[in-house]
Amino acid sequence: MTTKIKVLNPTVKPISEAGFLAKRPSNLKGKKLGLLANGKENSEELLASISEVLSDHFEFGSIIKRNKGNASRPCPDNLVEEMAEECDVIITSNGD
Repeated sequence: MTTKIKVLNPTVKPISEAGFLAKRPSNLKGKKLGLLANGKENSEELLASISEVLSDHFEFGSIIKRNKGNASRPCPDNLVEEMAEECDVIITSNGD
């Protein structure tokens, strides 16, 4: 007896959202830099290294560090809102 197996395609096409790019500051002097780790291993270390290199070239007003905690889940809305209010520019990371 032959068993028939149906193979399903588990992938989906990306969901297109209308979006826009934030206005870029003309310089970074005195700006509040946000660092948002995605929760993966080494994501905070990657941002620390990036921050160190950038701080050698730019005089930031402050650096705000956050971690969304779970790479497989979207960033919580309250964290997005907090960083958008507090930061002038934000860098995110993907560790491993």
